[in-house]
Amino acid sequence: MSIRLTGDGMMGSTSVSNVFIDYYMKKANDAQIKVYLYLLRNASCGGSFEIGDIADEFNHTEKDVIRSLKYWEKEGLISLLYDASGEICNIELISGAKAPSVPMAPAVPMTQPVPVPASPIAPMAPAMPMTPAAQMASVAPILSIVPAPAEKNEPAKPAVPEKPSYSADDLKAFKEEEGIEELVCIAESYLVKTIGMTDLKSLLYIHRELNFSCEMIDLLLQYCVSKNKKSIGYAETVAVSWYEQGITTPAQAKTGISRYDKNIFDVMTALGKSNTPTIKETEFINRWYGTYGFSKEVILAACERTVMKTDSDRFAYTEGILSKWRNQGITTPQQVEEAENEFRKKKSAAPRQDAGTDSKYNSFSKTKYDFAALQKFINDN
Repeated sequence: MSIRLTGDGMMGSTSVSNVFIDYYMKKANDAQIKVYLYLLRNASCGGSFEIGDIADEFNHTEKDVIRSLKYWEKEGLISLLYDASGEICNIELISGAKAPSVPMAPAVPMTQPVPVPASPIAPMAPAMPMTPAAQMASVAPILSIVPAPAEKNEPAKPAVPEKPSYSADDLKAFKEEEGIEELVCIAESYLVKTIGMTDLKSLLYIHRELNFSCEMIDLLLQYCVSKNKKSIGYAETVAVSWYEQGITTPAQAKTGISRYDKNIFDVMTALGKSNTPTIKETEFINRWYGTYGFSKEVILAACERTVMKTDSDRFAYTEGILSKWRNQGITTPQQVEEAENEFRKKKSAAPRQDAGTDSKYNSFSKTKYDFAALQKFINDN
């Protein structure tokens, strides 16, 4: 869902506080730092975005992004609001962080005794230094309108196998395995590039260490291409995420893709479908995104025209539209409109057939009758 981001910023620049660099950044991991800087950058121009936008930007999974957001909320740098379904709907940056200042006790000369207060009332304890997060909260307290959902006890994720340093012999043996040569050809077709040594190592890791079959890797590549991500590196990141989720079979992969992929969900909705897409329907949608290379806007434009024309066989009808547009070299919504306007002009300019001359009703040969002879024949009989 679309998430609104609020915060104070300056157009054309992104300000990062020194306390973030000195205190927070050293404790955060790579994904967490990227996510926070992305928020700072987008806060300067406002607007909305989706979790998937951040994931796509840095080749992370959406779960990685959500974990990073919750980390920064725990650190006190952002505030998350949730909708009724428990999804993040608003992120507010908490500004005003200051460097931690620890008051130093005044130096006491060693030759003089430490004075003892004469008052029987115990002196007040010195104020404890505030942490940067506490300082931020004191400057800009934020309250969540909708409370965050309680954490669920999720089962422990399987440990992700480390990626070995494969040798040339490992890669050679891998390429000689049954079905791998065909898999490499499929990968090159999807990614529109030649598979190099680095890419081959990623395929070997996914196949051997993560135990992905060739069919699973085929589905994995289809999914990545449907999101306009044509790199083995991104595919490897998604494969690790599937491994952590326990997705081990093609059926599980298809179900997961259909259920959580927003691209597929949007197309299903546009075609008036509320069911989980079948394997055939998923193949249609993946072909439109992957093989045909259409953007979501163009696909949705075809779906809109389909719904206006037919109530049945909508996938086949949409396939016909997109196949035609592909052959015509149409790739943008603007080109779709231009092509349709041109078709209307040609149709309106085409000369109409005159029903009195060239009409099909008058296209037969005319017969001439001798009415005088006919009248004589009638009278004689």
